[in-house]
Amino acid sequence: MSYDYIIKQYLQVISNISIVQCKANEITDQLKEKIEIENIDSCNKPFIKVNKGKRTYFTYYGVPTMNELWPFLNALARISQEITQLDEKERELATQISGNIKLFVTPDCTKCPITAELLYQLPLINDKVVLEIIDVETYLELREKFRVMSVPKIVLDDKKELPGGFPPHILLKMLAKSSEP
Repeated sequence: MSYDYIIKQYLQVISNISIVQCKANEITDQLKEKIEIENIDSCNKPFIKVNKGKRTYFTYYGVPTMNELWPFLNALARISQEITQLDEKERELATQISGNIKLFVTPDCTKCPITAELLYQLPLINDKVVLEIIDVETYLELREKFRVMSVPKIVLDDKKELPGGFPPHILLKMLAKSSEP
């Protein structure tokens, strides 16, 4: 399936971000007219690192396609425009979260995009969050290391495991509680 038309529509609102990528040309080639793309050739598997200024907002390990493309493009637009779609209570909870968040997904997962939409917004609100989205079909070694049996799955600081299929306010409460020392 070609995503050309959809990506062209998103490019109307995407600007002021840069991408470092390796082996993800099927998506990044379509973005290069509006986004500065740095290509890295020395990797074994694809990844896309999204930056604005000197800050990295997230890294996507794999290539976002199918159900994962929409949240990825929404994240690029949100970072470009510096906007979120969280209510006041959700924003407050987001400020209490810190650490490395890994979200494990698959392109055909139906619940993963909802969780991804939420988590992509956290680095916009809180610079203490390091977000990684990991396609477990591409990164089998990470699926095994973190014992991913179903997706979406969230791992905080490589230790605390959370299921990802909860409503946003519940997921944010669980992440905030898990971030406490």
